[in-house]
Amino acid sequence: MKEVEAEMANTAEWERRPTQERQERTRLFHSQENIIRIDMKLANEDVSMLAFSSEQITAPFLLPEMVERVASMLNYFLLQLVGPQRKSLTLKDPEKYEFRPKELLKQIVQIYVHLARGDTENIFPAAISKDGRSYNDQLFTAAADVLRRIGENGRIIQEFVELGAKAKVAASEAMDTEATLGEIPDEFLDPIQYTLMKDPVILPSSRITIDRPVIQRHLLSDSTDPFNRSHLTVDMLIPDTELKARIEEFIRSQEMKRQGEGLSTQSSKETIQTKDGKMLID
Repeated sequence: MKEVEAEMANTAEWERRPTQERQERTRLFHSQENIIRIDMKLANEDVSMLAFSSEQITAPFLLPEMVERVASMLNYFLLQLVGPQRKSLTLKDPEKYEFRPKELLKQIVQIYVHLARGDTENIFPAAISKDGRSYNDQLFTAAADVLRRIGENGRIIQEFVELGAKAKVAASEAMDTEATLGEIPDEFLDPIQYTLMKDPVILPSSRITIDRPVIQRHLLSDSTDPFNRSHLTVDMLIPDTELKARIEEFIRSQEMKRQGEGLSTQSSKETIQTKDGKMLID
């Protein structure tokens, strides 16, 4: 749309093009207009419904198999609306296509806040920060600045900023945890996401062990075992309690090892002295 708009705006260059080419480009332009108008109408309705439903009911969005998917979706919207490439979404007459980025941003932020309010287990910030595609803590600051300029409710902005701060802390803690765990045995890693499993389950047909949230997320759209395509439902999953216990023991041992190394390092620093008794390292 923007490309053809720019071509038409350059009147002299546009008139030099062959008539047939101009007609084809004009038909393409009007065709895209209709498609975008319909898409934006549906998108506005969907986002409004999500903003409404997330205020009334948060539990389904915060399920282990859903929360990371929801967080990634919201992060992607935030990146498009306030990220570095936001100007690529500007059109000459956006209202003509029912494209209202300011209103969309308000609603996306409201969804973030609604979910944060219902997040009694404090899992939403970590889900936000795990998104390697779109998450950036600066996006929360940029969005808050835009919201202040367009007059959003101060309480919503404050809660949104606080959520961004929690996500930033969660990202830092995740990095610390990764450093603490070091090299993780392959048998403890989910075969699809290649992340440390927290609740391993065995698939009855393929006998593959996988993290429960990962397979539950897959089953939302496909009721089959991803490794052999046999029929699979959530109630057929077999908890791998033995492996779960070994993973938990591995985490505990790595944390104790890291703590011991920290104490040893601190003790060494405190005892390094020069010959005259003065501290070499303060």
